[in-house]
Amino acid sequence: MKKILLTLLLLCGLQIAVPAQDMRTLFMSAPDAVLPLLPASLRADCVDFAEAGMSYPVTNALGGKSTLKVLEDDYLFLQSSGISTVAMKVLPYGDSFVVCVVNTVSAEASDSRIAFYDSGWKKLDAGRLFTAPSIKDFFNSPDEKLLDICDIYLVSLDLSATENTLVAEYTMPDYMNSDDAAKVRALLRRIVYRWNGSAFVRE
Repeated sequence: MKKILLTLLLLCGLQIAVPAQDMRTLFMSAPDAVLPLLPASLRADCVDFAEAGMSYPVTNALGGKSTLKVLEDDYLFLQSSGISTVAMKVLPYGDSFVVCVVNTVSAEASDSRIAFYDSGWKKLDAGRLFTAPSIKDFFNSPDEKLLDICDIYLVSLDLSATENTLVAEYTMPDYMNSDDAAKVRALLRRIVYRWNGSAFVRE
């Protein structure tokens, strides 16, 4: 009997020790610095709409519209404004987890920024968890003349909703004239990263 009670206590202790990683909870608890257009006071409405299967916009902090389009247990996609999005993904990390946050602004071309946070929303060193590709990395067969005109680092990052993967794509051709863009795109490739439990590694 004592052994059974001890086992139950240990199991309860393990359950308590495992931090919550439900995206709904994380979304509600994120600091305003992580979601500046959508303060905590507005997020409950977003969650209610998403859980009801509705992509309904709320008025954000700047008077624009924000829409929570996808809300899963470990993934979230927010159209934070007319030109910006936020994607979040819960990733296993040892006996805990990290939250990967990708902010993307899309004008003529899309450009993303990536950040990582621990279970308490403390910002982590992104360089330890993701190595950003160089412009040259996107070329299947580098052409020096074309590389010379690719002088702006514009990269979109796409977090998968269903897998622990991240796809990087060079987007500067969207700013180029049609002839140059066609030549560059013919040589480009997308770069896929997969989470290995401690970092995103290139496939």
